[in-house]
Amino acid sequence: MNLKIKKLTLLVSSLFVTDWSLAQTADTTDLGQVTVHGQAGVADTGLIQQEESPKARSSVTRAAIEKQGASVTAFQMIQNLPGVSTFDQDGTGLFGGTLRVRGYNSNQMGLTLDGAPLNDSLNYSINIQEFADPENTCEVFLTQGSTDIDAPHVGASGGNIGINTCDPKDALGGKFLFAVGSNSYRKEFLRFDSGKFANDRAKFFISVSQAGADKFKGDGSADRKHIDAKAVFDFGGGSYSKLAFLYNKMDNANYRTLSKNDIATGGYNLDFGTVAPTHLPGVNGTVQDETGGANAAIIANGYYGFNNNPFENYQISMVNHWQLSPKASLDVNPYYIYGYGTGGNQLIAVSESATGIHGGVADINHDGDTRDKILGYGSNISQTSRWGLTTKLNYQYDIHNLSGGLWFDSGLSRQYSPVVPIDNSGATGDYWLRDTNAYFKYADGTPYNASRNWKTNVNAHTLFLQDNFNLINDRLNVLLGLKRQVVQREFNNYASGSTANGNGVDYTVNQSYANYLGNLGLRFQFTDRQSVFFNAGQNARAPENNANTGLAQTTASPGYTTSIVNGVLVAKDGSGNLIPVRIATPNIKPEKSNNFDLGYRYAGDKLTLSSSMFYVDFQDRLASQYDPTSNLTTQFNVGRSRTVGLELEAGYKVNQTWSLYGSLTRTDSTMLDDKVAVRTTGGAATYLPTSGKQMPDTPDWLGSLALQYAQGPFYATAQGRYVGSRYTTLVNDDKVGGYTLFDIGAGYRFAQALFMKTPTIRFTLSNLFNKQYLSMTGPSGSSFAANVRPVVTSNGTVAGNLGASGAPTTPSFYVGAPRTFQVSFSSDF
Repeated sequence: MNLKIKKLTLLVSSLFVTDWSLAQTADTTDLGQVTVHGQAGVADTGLIQQEESPKARSSVTRAAIEKQGASVTAFQMIQNLPGVSTFDQDGTGLFGGTLRVRGYNSNQMGLTLDGAPLNDSLNYSINIQEFADPENTCEVFLTQGSTDIDAPHVGASGGNIGINTCDPKDALGGKFLFAVGSNSYRKEFLRFDSGKFANDRAKFFISVSQAGADKFKGDGSADRKHIDAKAVFDFGGGSYSKLAFLYNKMDNANYRTLSKNDIATGGYNLDFGTVAPTHLPGVNGTVQDETGGANAAIIANGYYGFNNNPFENYQISMVNHWQLSPKASLDVNPYYIYGYGTGGNQLIAVSESATGIHGGVADINHDGDTRDKILGYGSNISQTSRWGLTTKLNYQYDIHNLSGGLWFDSGLSRQYSPVVPIDNSGATGDYWLRDTNAYFKYADGTPYNASRNWKTNVNAHTLFLQDNFNLINDRLNVLLGLKRQVVQREFNNYASGSTANGNGVDYTVNQSYANYLGNLGLRFQFTDRQSVFFNAGQNARAPENNANTGLAQTTASPGYTTSIVNGVLVAKDGSGNLIPVRIATPNIKPEKSNNFDLGYRYAGDKLTLSSSMFYVDFQDRLASQYDPTSNLTTQFNVGRSRTVGLELEAGYKVNQTWSLYGSLTRTDSTMLDDKVAVRTTGGAATYLPTSGKQMPDTPDWLGSLALQYAQGPFYATAQGRYVGSRYTTLVNDDKVGGYTLFDIGAGYRFAQALFMKTPTIRFTLSNLFNKQYLSMTGPSGSSFAANVRPVVTSNGTVAGNLGASGAPTTPSFYVGAPRTFQVSFSSDF
């Protein structure tokens, strides 16, 4: 393995010194961002552009996107870029995946589609498989580190990603695609372009697609139905409007996550069981506990039929650019987003009771008593409706290109956890959990919610101002930006569960977070080909919504006890007097990062190179954290960290048929505080020794190398991608090794035939050598396992394999997909 790593590192490194003499002596050429259309016969990977931004930025274009699989996600599209570590659950993109950039998790990265925000407004998560079809995607760009000042984000502390869809074509026509592959993969895609009409001012396209695949291990599948549409109207004089619509409906089976012990005992392909749970016959006056007997093993291993993630979303967005004068323009971009989805383990045990929240749980199995524990089908539902508007005024005054504006976003989210009946075959009549009449009920008729019942109103806005100007005969470009970022939340918790717990009482939390953030970018052009840049930028990420959950303090303490009386959680003081239930006040700050980049770029006829050294000062890191004092687990600030590293990327055009791309990243991410609270085996509160340890799931080395051959109507690609070793715990007492994956692909464009203008067949083969590898499932912070072996602290020993609250835990992983292939046939018409 070490030999393979060294070989790949040498190959990547050699790319950055290739033709270095050319970089020193080449003739000058005009700078500018290159737009690649991916025409057959052009030796260009589409993986590096001649960027002009005074900050670290990378992108991919159609030339690279069209050579990947037919269901590839934006995360997969950028997997070779510097600083990027991605994982796709099955190779197709249909099951989703994970992303890290410089160690930042995907929910710390802002994501936009044609300028509209895509992150969840509550926890900033991203379901990347929901968005535009790759056939309609023209560019994906990545800003590592500092976010763009005018980007519509309040949860981006690590940078931002933008997806830009293709405009409608000028001529009447369309495109179709059929694809098949491993694990019964299939996709059908059809697009219609209107061509220009209305005196050549208007045009639109609409596309429909459906795709699906079986899991590569265990039972279950993914099914995706999708619509993209876009209309463009040109008002003339530089003014235009673009209206985009997206609809997506998916039903994905989950892959079972595994610990190292699971893999050792059950094998790499261990997954959920295939036997459905069954009910016990109801007998009045006798306890029926359906979690025992044969069902116990089913619950322990999970049932594949109750591990799915059905979700549905649509989005409408508009880009309006009005040229008010030769020097002034106005952008007004509204959007509306709706999403509904369930997920997780959907086999839920519900205990009947004559007492409890809302009077206890009613007689579920209708045997005349409330003494039983019954299995049902339930899930954590998220339903969100949000709208927003970005306005920006641009004005050129002398040498200054000024812009300023306001982004506003308002959303209403409902998060709840209903349960419905199942039969002995594992079927339920309400798979999407939309029928409120089917929900299990409390004794007072209120719908039962197993773990949460929340409503949140979120209002966010940013006010921004930016100036971009050139000095020293236009050789020095200066970018100055400032914005005020505000998030306001009204969180409403409604009593849920069946016993006294942190969600067992109605309460409301109102929060407001405001930050002033600045950005300074400098780019100095030595020659038309060589430049250096420096960027200093601040990012902030408001706390997630779960900072407000589970705040009812139910733990007995001197002079304070809680119990349920008449279906309501009540508290008493030491004299037995009723007092209000204690609701903890979240004392949490936004997560902040100060990002510094120093880089060099070269843009030549054959060699395009970009390099940067980066330093990130991370403060008030957010994580789900246990508080031993209140005995609550919620979101807290758990300390500082420092990240330093180096990123390199280069593209080299050997000749008209051969081209190379490579990237190399070194990252060191160190925690600086001991603020992860735990309990010792003796029950004493203490902190883990995390200071000086590496942030988990942050690869030390990343590298990629892509080779492309293109001759006439034929092309072939080969690439290797290395992901380095990563720690899996906060105290760094466990890790997983690095791995190298190789992929190949090829395509051939036939001559025009019948109605087909560009008949093309493409083939991709991923994980060529069938490498087995692991990817962590945890996001950032102390949701990672704390430690797998005992840790001795000044207050005592913390047992191994325990989470922060003392509950057993261990690092969990997704296993990498085996060798998979896809074949597609497509054509414009």
